[in-house]
Amino acid sequence: MFNNRIAVLVISFVTVLFGLFLLLYSFGKISGFDALDIQIKGLIIIGEGLLLLVVTSVFISVQEAKKKTM
Repeated sequence: MFNNRIAVLVISFVTVLFGLFLLLYSFGKISGFDALDIQIKGLIIIGEGLLLLVVTSVFISVQEAKKKTM
């Protein structure tokens, strides 16, 4: 159970880092409408990673609270 939680947190963190990489890469290396497309995709990936991180954290907190009350 503990390993699954860590794996999900690592996956969401890697997703956020990948989105940041895309965003920063498009600012530095690409120009024009292609850069705008990649920037939007990077922001979407960052949003998905942050959403996954928040949902996972809330789920872990709820599970820990249930363990303490039992």
